[in-house]
Amino acid sequence: MIERRGIVLDLDDLHDEWPGLLHQANLNVLGLHNWSPEPEIRSKIDAMIRFFESAEGFRLANRLNNLSIGLEFELHAMCWLLPGEYYRRHPHWFRMDESGERTPHDNFCPSSEDALEVVRDHAIRLARKLQPTTGRYYMWQDDNKPWCRCESCRTYSDSDQNLLVMNAILEAVRTVDRHAKLSYLAYMATLESPPAKVRPHEGIFLEIAGPGIHRMNESGARGAAGDELFQQALARNLSIFGTEDAQVLEYWLDVSLQSRWRKPVSKLRFEEAAAARDIAYYRSQGIRSITSFGVFLDESYFQRHGIPPVEAYGRRLE
Repeated sequence: MIERRGIVLDLDDLHDEWPGLLHQANLNVLGLHNWSPEPEIRSKIDAMIRFFESAEGFRLANRLNNLSIGLEFELHAMCWLLPGEYYRRHPHWFRMDESGERTPHDNFCPSSEDALEVVRDHAIRLARKLQPTTGRYYMWQDDNKPWCRCESCRTYSDSDQNLLVMNAILEAVRTVDRHAKLSYLAYMATLESPPAKVRPHEGIFLEIAGPGIHRMNESGARGAAGDELFQQALARNLSIFGTEDAQVLEYWLDVSLQSRWRKPVSKLRFEEAAAARDIAYYRSQGIRSITSFGVFLDESYFQRHGIPPVEAYGRRLE
């Protein structure tokens, strides 16, 4: 059996049917994500904080706990950890682009100790506000965006820069939760080539996005079990991070991807046999934590299309 069996939803997807459906499907992890158009990503994290400080949020957390379902927060968090309004006073904290210009958009400059200090401070705040029940934290890089090209950073790959920042965040989070573990997300630009100059601190675990997102514009794209390039990338990343705590983040239930992030969405196409082959492959590689995005499976989806095939997905993880 896959030990950690999860789904990742957006905060806006939550409604009363979800906890019971997760329990029926034998899923034991619910991750919450902050999907939104880029200008709103930071505000979605603030909305999530407000929700879990409310009575409704407390009730949901307690219900999940009573059902033995872990609660996690899988967040693109860089714009919250280093808000763009710092740019006016401290442009050198921010990323240099390929043309040599500093920009407040997309990640930041990891060579700036002052910027890293702000990121650490905000990571501590975020860890206190949104504390997972599993001890596993996710404060991802900006979504498929480049890192810094300044003179100090340019000799480091995007993967190295990402890991350097994740190491610093983990140090900060462990002042709040001394047993904390933190995701390193291998995704798009950080998938093919793992870090070469920076080593992961103890407590950093690999989270790798499945090939569905990397190959979504390719005709005849295959799942992990039939994608040799993805398998090679997974092997390279596992050689750096190891299999302990490694997690696959798949897209089998992600109707937002299938609908190209537009609502109203079409009915989810869950290819159960293909998912089963991929799960068997991941299991053969020693991976014991698998989750899938299920973004846009909100209350209106249930009303329009009925209950999504979450139980079928859960059966395949057993």
